Amino acid sequence: MKRCVMFLSIAMFAFATAACGAATLTTSTTSLPTTIADTTEPTTVASTSTLDLVMAISNPFYVALYMNEHPDRYVNVNFVLSADTGGVAEWRVASDPEVVETASAILKTMMVGRRTVHAYAATIGPLVPGVTYEYRVKSADGTESDEWRTYRCPASDITEFAFAFMADPQENDQIGYMAFAHAFLSVRAEAGVDVDFGLFVGDVVNDHDDRTQWQSFLRYASVFAVGKPIATTIGNHEHGAISEDRMAFMEYDGYTHLPTNGPTYGAFVELADDRRPANVDRGKTYSFDYGGVHFVALDTEIFCDGTTACLDRDEANVGILLDWLETDLAAAGTDRIIVFMHRGPYSATYDTTAVREALPAIFEEYGVDLVLSGHDHQYSRSVYSGGAAVLFGRADDYPLGTVSLLGPGDGADFNDYSSSIGPTYLVGNTAGTKFYDAGDASGIFLQFVYAGNNPVIPIVTVKSDSIEVVSYVLYKNNPTDIVPSGVGILERFTIR
Repeated sequence: MKRCVMFLSIAMFAFATAACGAATLTTSTTSLPTTIADTTEPTTVASTSTLDLVMAISNPFYVALYMNEHPDRYVNVNFVLSADTGGVAEWRVASDPEVVETASAILKTMMVGRRTVHAYAATIGPLVPGVTYEYRVKSADGTESDEWRTYRCPASDITEFAFAFMADPQENDQIGYMAFAHAFLSVRAEAGVDVDFGLFVGDVVNDHDDRTQWQSFLRYASVFAVGKPIATTIGNHEHGAISEDRMAFMEYDGYTHLPTNGPTYGAFVELADDRRPANVDRGKTYSFDYGGVHFVALDTEIFCDGTTACLDRDEANVGILLDWLETDLAAAGTDRIIVFMHRGPYSATYDTTAVREALPAIFEEYGVDLVLSGHDHQYSRSVYSGGAAVLFGRADDYPLGTVSLLGPGDGADFNDYSSSIGPTYLVGNTAGTKFYDAGDASGIFLQFVYAGNNPVIPIVTVKSDSIEVVSYVLYKNNPTDIVPSGVGILERFTIR
């Protein structure tokens, strides 16, 4: 109740911009300013009209578009109906609304908590690259129908695109997801970029069996996800223990609809009472090509036993995953590769040894440029090669966070460097309101760490010769505020 009172009071305030002072750098630590005027980066203050937009969001059928393995020809859609009446997706060229195509949806009835949910998955296409379409979902008998929505199929020859990297929204209630939606809209307005898709690295909900959390995520993610697809993989908060009956059909599978070109495992028999089926990774580990970039999603829960500690793992099936990954990367027909996962190998809070021992060497061998992860709830960036941190000699001024370069003064520029020096590991803190305040608990050396209790949303722009990242921080007087007092740039960097 306290959070609702705070929300109502926020809507009544007008916010004013404020300016800046001087910056310091290199192995220095600066804490988050208590007021916006203390920052060293000019900020844009969020408009109350954005709050009005968030409050008006409606997505009664919990529609979300998801990335297809062939995004220049198809897009996946997932939605929820009130009954087992059958579901369909319809689409038409926006400029020729008389011709309507139809696809039947696959029913995914599941128990979420104590409620039966009728989720449906359909694939829209084949589409013509570069053409704008209208689509809608409805029941087969016509008793339930969503509004027509717009989707533009990406061109097959695009050389520049952008996506929003959003780590661990992981909210408990509707107010938290409203804050997440406001954060995305605020960053999009500040960046002036209409992103082509949203990329998540797991933990989009806090409790996998809470239907209202899934509903709130899908409702407020619709600020973009009804017109732009989601690419995501699973986190530990959507996974649960391997001994649970729900391993055979998780809520994550019901609420998402992602590519299924990942590995198929053998019997999970190495760990006691392991109830994971051979297709447990379907829609969680997969790959797709977009705009000349090869993307790979990895389910890092396979390395673990379903607990935070990750003490045990099924070695035989981990081997199947690693074999699939090497085969997939070897066949990638692109110069640039971006991998995303929940548990990263290098982060400030958690030390997931199993992930670090298995993956970085493969990433280096096949020329992975950028590795995105979450789980940590602290923002960090590092570049590693051969198991050692790459040394940099100079960097931009960092008013927030801790920068530790440890290199000669004439070394590489931490904010503009070639991917040939090693993969970049970028860990998002959260796009929501949940922070751990764990400090540098892992003991892993990282070139940059920001542990402030403020959401950070990086916008990643891929160009013909570079990957450019601008990470936006949303300043808040309280982490659970819906409306930020301003938006600034935490850091920016370019990978050549």
